[in-house]
Amino acid sequence: MKQSLGLLEVSGLALAISCADAMAKAASITLVGLEKTNGSGWTVIKITGDVASVQSAIITGAHFAEQQTGLVAYKVIARPGEGILSRATVAAPAPMPAPVEETEPETEVVVEESVTETPSDDGIISCNLCLDPACKRQKGEARSLCLHSGKRG
Repeated sequence: MKQSLGLLEVSGLALAISCADAMAKAASITLVGLEKTNGSGWTVIKITGDVASVQSAIITGAHFAEQQTGLVAYKVIARPGEGILSRATVAAPAPMPAPVEETEPETEVVVEESVTETPSDDGIISCNLCLDPACKRQKGEARSLCLHSGKRG
């Protein structure tokens, strides 16, 4: 039997964990992962399982999130195309780096030179607003210095 994919987007990580718990208790599903989306603290819960279980779990999770006034959106894809489920998996977390042993600092005098950032026309992007290499605004400066400050909506 082919797996189906269920997506539930809620506002906040705590609500996402509570909804995932309620969905797992309501139906026989597999929790693929929680993914934080851009802006407003929204979180997507991804689940898989047979079609009826995923639909039941998503309805339960959506109802629970709606009661908490945190429901954003939900969707059940009954038989997703090839490769969709493999892309929905969550990558394993990176291993923690080994602790670095502290050593006694050597008594070496280092002279620091002050470097002033000058905008260049060699294709390096300096403005993080318009991403135009010709813009003279540097990251951190006022937005009004951007070439395209009056052209943004």
